[in-house]
Amino acid sequence: MLFICKEMIEGFRHLFPRGKFRFVLVVLSLIAAAISVSELLVMKFFATLVLHEGDFDRAVLGWAIVGFFLFFVVTRVGQYYQRNYRVRALARSFRAAKKERTTKEENREWAMAFELTNILSLGTQLVAILLFFLVLNPTIALINVAVLLVILQVVGSIFRKQLAAQAELNALPKEKRVKPDKRYGLRIKAAETGALVSGGGMLALLAVLLFLSIEGDITPANTLVIFLGARLQNSVISNGSRSLMRYARSNSRSVVADDDVE
Repeated sequence: MLFICKEMIEGFRHLFPRGKFRFVLVVLSLIAAAISVSELLVMKFFATLVLHEGDFDRAVLGWAIVGFFLFFVVTRVGQYYQRNYRVRALARSFRAAKKERTTKEENREWAMAFELTNILSLGTQLVAILLFFLVLNPTIALINVAVLLVILQVVGSIFRKQLAAQAELNALPKEKRVKPDKRYGLRIKAAETGALVSGGGMLALLAVLLFLSIEGDITPANTLVIFLGARLQNSVISNGSRSLMRYARSNSRSVVADDDVE
C-alpha cells in the first residue's frame, strides 16, 4: 500500500509541476469522493423507504420518493460534469507546463494522467466508504480496515512487479520486442489478479456481515446498506487495480517504447 502511495505521489509531481493544477485535480477527486458518499446515502435512503414503508404517512412517503429520485439525478449529473471537466483541467495543466515532447511521449503522459487521476479519485472514494461504514457500524468498519490492508498489500506487490515488467519490455530493442498479445496479456492478468483478490476480501467481509445480522447486532437497513457498500468498495478496488496496471503500462518515467499507447 505504501508503495502505491509513493508511486502516485512521484507520478503526480512528474506530470503536474504547477501548484494550481494540482489543487484543481485534488478538488475533483474530493468531488468524486463526495459523489460516492452520496451514492451510499441514496442506498441508505432507499433501504429505509423499502423496509419501513408502512411507518410513513402517504404524503410524506410521496415526497420522500420524489426526493430520492432527485438526489439520484443530482449525483449522476455531478459525476458527469466531474469526469468531463477533468479533461479540460488536464489539458490546461499540460499547456501550462510548456514541455517539449514527441507525440508518443505526449500520448503516454495523457494516458498516465488519466490513470493517475482515476486512482486518486478511487482512493478518495475508498476513504469515504470507510468513514461511512464507521458511522453505520464501528465493528464492521474495523474488520473492513484489516481486510483492506491485506488486499492493498497484495495489489501493491502486483503493481510493483508490473512496473518492473513493463519497464523491462520498454527497454527491449526493436528486434526483440514481444508480441502485443503477450504485452497486453501480462497487464490484464495482473489487473484481474488484483480484482480477484478484492473479490475474496469482499466475501470475507460479507461473511462477517451475515454473522452479525443473524446475531441481531446490526439492523436490517444497515445490513443492506453495508452489503451494497461492500459491493461498491469491491468495484472501486477492482477498477483501481486495473488503473494501476494501465498506469504501469503508460508510465512515461520509464523508458519510452516505440509502440503506441492503447
